[in-house]
Amino acid sequence: MPFDLLFKELLRTFFREFLELFYPEIGIRLDFNRISFLDKELFTDLPEGSQREPDIVAQVYTLEGEPELILLHIEVQTKREPEFSYRMYEYYSMLWLRYKIPIFPAVLYLSPGAGGLTRESYHTNLFGHEILTFRYSVVCLPDLSADDYLDSDNPLGTGLSAIMRPSQFGKLAQKYRSFVKLAESPIDSARKSLLAYLIATNVILNDNDENELKQRLKHDNPVEGNSMLDIEELFREHYKSIYEERGLAKGIEQGIHEGLIQGERKILLNQICAKYNVLSEMVAAKLEQLDSEEKLAMLSNRILTANTFDELGI
Repeated sequence: MPFDLLFKELLRTFFREFLELFYPEIGIRLDFNRISFLDKELFTDLPEGSQREPDIVAQVYTLEGEPELILLHIEVQTKREPEFSYRMYEYYSMLWLRYKIPIFPAVLYLSPGAGGLTRESYHTNLFGHEILTFRYSVVCLPDLSADDYLDSDNPLGTGLSAIMRPSQFGKLAQKYRSFVKLAESPIDSARKSLLAYLIATNVILNDNDENELKQRLKHDNPVEGNSMLDIEELFREHYKSIYEERGLAKGIEQGIHEGLIQGERKILLNQICAKYNVLSEMVAAKLEQLDSEEKLAMLSNRILTANTFDELGI
């Protein structure tokens, strides 16, 4: 799976965790039980005739006062480009013209140089006058320190630390701590699998250190009732990924798909039960029969306009 595509799926799967990790002041103000993704929306650049497709656009309600519908737009960039600030402004304008609701724009950089957690801007000037200043938030992972996020209670922080500036204690200690912290996390196995893949394929050790890591995971003390051997067993495929990445990617992609389906079912279940006051067991049984992201996304959009449960057409 291409790196940027992997991160787009990662943001969908851990969207709440992303905001709580880097923008907690925003995350605490949102209702994550009422969220739908619009990241497949296409826009046409009329002068050039080309198409634009934002990476991640989430439609979510605020918790303050009357629930307010907003958009959270996040772009994933594997490298920094000179014209990117204009493209962010272009996306913002297109989203605003289509939906006319508040928008929070941000970019996730996977290459260094932006300065960590910061902001960037796009300006237009005419005759010495500033006409427009557009600002968006920035998370530049390689400019952040792994030691600041490695032991976070937010599982996404542990996973993303593999992309950050390496730990001062060395890569062996970093990878060991990452796997142990991830093993302790209460998240489901599909989400753990995605984060473990990030760790395994981005914190690269030489053969001697990799063997030592395996021995530590086999023989160290238990972690919350699980032996280190259990942890090593849980991630055994991810060790193989260092040498057999192509074969592993297929399994990870399936795991991501299953995790997304489970997550969207859970969100829909909460939305439907809250809006229509129906029995959760009955709704859950119906949602279990839907195994397509497209069908679940369509249902998520329909709930915004359907006045009764029957109108949803599940």
